[in-house]
Amino acid sequence: MKIGILCYQGHELEKMKDSVKKSGADYKVIDLMSNDWLDSCEENIDGYIVRPPCNYQEHKTIFDERVYFINEVLKKPIYPSLNEIYTYENKRNMCLFLKHFDIPHPKTRIYSSKNEALSNLDDIKFPVVSKSNIGAGGSAVSIIKDAKQYKKYIDRVFGRFSPELALGLVPWISTKGIKVPRFGRAQKHYAIIQDFLNIKWEWRMIRIGDSYFGHQKLLGENGYASGSELVGWNRPTDELLHLLKDSTDKMQMRCMVLDVFETTEGEYFVNEMQSIIGAYRPYQMKVDGKPGRFKFEDNQFVFEEGIHCDNSCWDPRVNDFIKMLHEGV
Repeated sequence: MKIGILCYQGHELEKMKDSVKKSGADYKVIDLMSNDWLDSCEENIDGYIVRPPCNYQEHKTIFDERVYFINEVLKKPIYPSLNEIYTYENKRNMCLFLKHFDIPHPKTRIYSSKNEALSNLDDIKFPVVSKSNIGAGGSAVSIIKDAKQYKKYIDRVFGRFSPELALGLVPWISTKGIKVPRFGRAQKHYAIIQDFLNIKWEWRMIRIGDSYFGHQKLLGENGYASGSELVGWNRPTDELLHLLKDSTDKMQMRCMVLDVFETTEGEYFVNEMQSIIGAYRPYQMKVDGKPGRFKFEDNQFVFEEGIHCDNSCWDPRVNDFIKMLHEGV
């Protein structure tokens, strides 16, 4: 068996190669961002594992276009699946899936028109959360406290007088104590506005094939769970596990992370969907201090102790993909 590796530069290429080597399969690395990438897609490649970018919207769009061509035109299997990649670092698409499949999530408005964004102002209860389409770890999330701040935000992303004059919302990064504007990541011509929820913490719920994991993402000093890297090892409830399984079953996804808000009222809302798992531990769950996973057997979740997330979760992903290829799924 031969696996093609499609990894955006500077991401997890060595880990992907290592996992394929462990599986016993051959591999070929293809630079999907190069001009001659298509010439490298040999017919004897059985399927492709994919690691898309999460930095520049333009690069994510190019990457998605080419993955689409491989899957839909060349008819080659990919992992994660096309829909799983389509929703990764694409909050507009993610919201479509959550709404269509009736998965509980914070009410989200997506505007591509300044007039519409302002005409609905009376229906908005402040504070609200603004997000960019791409951006991980809470890097492009802000709280809008009132109508004045909201109008300023809308002027920024749509242009005060004309969309041709839109400056965009530019995120900033701190480098050696100096704030630097990231002009290459400016958000323009759309707005994503999400209802603000009072949350206790966030749960990271992970499905890889027939394995289920979950842990808490605790709030950082900035009040966000995203990017805090603070982990709680309480056992996820059966309600959370069923939310993970039922949601991914409905969407026909088997490689997916759901970041789930738990509110102060004890309700669960899916805040993010990600098919790329930023895991730096070889386990993603502990129950009674023991690492492991859940399997769904005899209509219930059964805990299985062990290490199941080696190599930033690429080992289980590659193994699940090869299993699917053998089964012709």
